[in-house]
Amino acid sequence: MKYYILKNKLWLFIAVLVRVLGSVIQVFVALVIQQLVDNASNHNMIKFLNWVLFSIVYFSIIGIVNYLSGITQGIYIKKTLINLKDDIFKGILSKNHIAFNKNNTAEYISNLTNDINLVENNYIVTYLMMISDIVVFITTTAVLLSINLWITVALFLTGALMLIVPTTFGKLVAKRQYIVSSSLSSFTTKIKDILEGYEVVKSYNLQNVSIKDFTNENTLLEVSKFKSTYITTISNAVSLLLAISSQILGIALAGYFVINGNLTVGGLLAVVQLGNGIQNPIMCIIQRVTMIRGMHSVNEKLVHIINEIKNTPDSQKIVNEFNNEISLKTVSFSYDKTNTILNNITYSFKKGKKYAIVGKSGCGKTTLLKLLLGYYSNYIGNIYIDGLEIKKLDINSLNRLISIIHQDVYMFDKSIEFNILLNKQFEEYQIKTALNLSGVDKFLDKLPSGIKTIVGEHGKSLSGGQKQRIAIARALIENTPILMLDEGTSALDVQTAFDIENTLLEINDLTVITVTHKLSDILLPKYDEIIVIDNGQIIEKGTFKDLIAQKKYFYQLYKLDHDETCNTNTEYMEIIKMH
Repeated sequence: MKYYILKNKLWLFIAVLVRVLGSVIQVFVALVIQQLVDNASNHNMIKFLNWVLFSIVYFSIIGIVNYLSGITQGIYIKKTLINLKDDIFKGILSKNHIAFNKNNTAEYISNLTNDINLVENNYIVTYLMMISDIVVFITTTAVLLSINLWITVALFLTGALMLIVPTTFGKLVAKRQYIVSSSLSSFTTKIKDILEGYEVVKSYNLQNVSIKDFTNENTLLEVSKFKSTYITTISNAVSLLLAISSQILGIALAGYFVINGNLTVGGLLAVVQLGNGIQNPIMCIIQRVTMIRGMHSVNEKLVHIINEIKNTPDSQKIVNEFNNEISLKTVSFSYDKTNTILNNITYSFKKGKKYAIVGKSGCGKTTLLKLLLGYYSNYIGNIYIDGLEIKKLDINSLNRLISIIHQDVYMFDKSIEFNILLNKQFEEYQIKTALNLSGVDKFLDKLPSGIKTIVGEHGKSLSGGQKQRIAIARALIENTPILMLDEGTSALDVQTAFDIENTLLEINDLTVITVTHKLSDILLPKYDEIIVIDNGQIIEKGTFKDLIAQKKYFYQLYKLDHDETCNTNTEYMEIIKMH
C-alpha cells in the first residue's frame, strides 16, 4: 500500500510541505501569546499594540496556510485513490473464472467502497496527520528547550509512558478492524441479494423473511463496529489520561519556576500551550500508529486483489484464426474436485460444421461450452484448437474467435447501441445486418429513442425476448468464426427463434455449437451432428436421421419433447406445416 502513498510524489511533497509549514507556525502561537501577556503585565502599551497587530496578521497567515493544506491534501488523496481503485478494479477483472467466482460480486463492491473508505480515513489521511504530529512535536521540543530544560525533560518522561498504548492495543484493534471490514462486505452482499431478488420477494410474500435477514446482518455489522469502537475508545481514554497527567506535571513545574522568579507569567502560559504540543502529538501519534497497524489486514486483502494483474501469464500463445478443428481428448472436469461434471469426453468440432448438444438439465452441456471458451483450465485431459492447447492460449485472443449467446442475458445500464457494439467500432452495414438477423430492428421503432434507448439496470425496461435479441445481435456483429448458443433463443417466440436459428445454420463458414432443449424435427436435421450427453458422458452422436433410427436415448428424449410440443403448442405445428 505504501506504493500508492508514494506514487504521486509531487503532490505528496506539496501536501507535506504545506502541512509542515502549518504545523510550525501553529507552534509559535505560544510565543506570540507569551509576548502579549508579558507586555500587558509590564504595562508596555506600544509593544502590546504592536504584538496585537502582529497577531492579526499572523493568525490570518495561519488561516491561509490551513486552507492551502486542505486543498493540496485533497488533490493528493484524489489522485492516490483514483490510482488505487483503478488497480483494484483491474485486479478484479484480471481474475480467472475460478478465482472470480469464489467471492460474491457484492464483496468486490465492498472492496471498492467500504474498504477504500477505510484506507482513506484510517491509512492515507492518518499518515499525513502523523507527519504534522511529528513536526509539531520536534518544533515544540525546540521551543520548550529555549524556555526551560527541566520542564522539557519532565514532559518527555511522562510522554514516554504513553508508548505502552500501541503495544497493548495494536493487535486487538487490527483484529477488530478486519472483522468490521468482513461485516461490511457481508452486509453489502445481503443488501444486493435481497434487492436483486425483489420480484421473488414480492411474489412469494418474503418481505418479513427478508427484513429479518437484513436485520440480522445489520445487527452483526453494528455490533462489530461497536466492538471495534469500544477497543479504540479504551485506547484513546488511556492515552488521554496519560496526556492530562503529563500536562498537569508541566503546569506544576512551570508554576514552581514562576514563584521562584525563573519564569514569567507569559512563559507559564507558553508552557501550558506548548505542553499540548508534546502530549497531543504523542497521543495522536500513538492513536494513528494503532489505526495504521489496524489496517494491515484490509490493506493485505486489497493488495492481494491488485496482484492478480501481475499473476496474468505473459507467455501465453496468441491465436488469430480458426482453420481446422477444436478437439477434446479424454477430458474430465469437476468444479469442486468432488462431483464430476464431465467424464472422459473425446470429440472433435470441425470448422464450418453445425453441432447440437442435447441432454437433460445438469448433464454437463453448458459446462462443456465453458471449457471450450477457456473459462476453466483445471480440467483433466486436453482441449486443442488447431493443435494448440486452450489453457496455454491468451484468453483475449480466444475470445476474438468465439462468440456466445447465453440463456441469461446481461444488460449494461446503457443504451441498446452500447449493449450491442460494446464500445467497439463497426461499419454501418455490419450494424444493420446484425440488427436485421437478430430481429432487433423490429422493435426499435417502438422505443422512445430507438437504438439510443437506455435499457435500465439489468435491462429492466425491456422484455426477455428483446434482451435475447440484443444478445444475439451482440454475438453476430463480432463476426467470429465460431458461434455458441447456450439456449440462446429460449426467450423468443417460436417463429422468431426458428427464423434466427435457421439463418445461422445456413451460414457456410460459420462453426455453430448449440446447446438446446428444443428437439425440433425441422431444425435438428440441418445440424451435421447431434451430441447426446448424459451424466457427463457422450453416450450417442450422429445425424438426426441416424439417432432417430437407432431408437435409443435421443429417440426417447425426442419423443417426449415432440409429444409435449405437439399437444400444447399450436404455433409450433403451424411452422411445421409451413416447412
